[in-house]
Amino acid sequence: MSDFARLAGQQCPPQEALAMELAVELGAGGGVDAARRSLAVLARALPDVSEPLAQLEALRVLAVRALRPRRDGRYLLPEILREGKGHPVGVAVALGALGQRVGWQTALVGHDMKLYLGHRELAPVAVVDPGQPDALVDPRTLDVDLAWRCAHEATGVVLRHVTVAAERSGDLTRSLGASALLLALPVDEGSRAGQTAMHQRLLSRLN
Repeated sequence: MSDFARLAGQQCPPQEALAMELAVELGAGGGVDAARRSLAVLARALPDVSEPLAQLEALRVLAVRALRPRRDGRYLLPEILREGKGHPVGVAVALGALGQRVGWQTALVGHDMKLYLGHRELAPVAVVDPGQPDALVDPRTLDVDLAWRCAHEATGVVLRHVTVAAERSGDLTRSLGASALLLALPVDEGSRAGQTAMHQRLLSRLN
């Protein structure tokens, strides 16, 4: 059993650990050690603040300065940390990992294919939206119902993005690999049926 499958089988794995093992599964494992060192450096750079809004603001500023969200950016944590830029969903995962590292009660929230960073002591007043990182966002202005996302769910969002992006670029092997990893995550039966159908469709295209 791979470390990704082992972590996927746990009830609530750490965000950072699952994100690193996802990178290993998708061929970016060579940068994991460097990524852990980068996270440690970024965590030490965060200010020593205890007020929830200040903690969210500190992570927002870090996203703008060190992680630079871009719609055409990469999705995997080691790649984002190496390049100092990444797709908003990957940047959200990085922020979630950093919040956990320093012991803050920040956590990922989301809707559909988007991820945001919220604070369990602050909801629903403000979130970090990596797609709009210039200021904290009032989630009530988003006109969607946000829900907390565990590491499994956040990883599922990243994998769906990778699957779609790889298929669009013609990399069916990578798309199939990401789709297969989706099937290893614990999801409800409705979601699993949809993921299985997508995987079968990709298999048929490869053949």
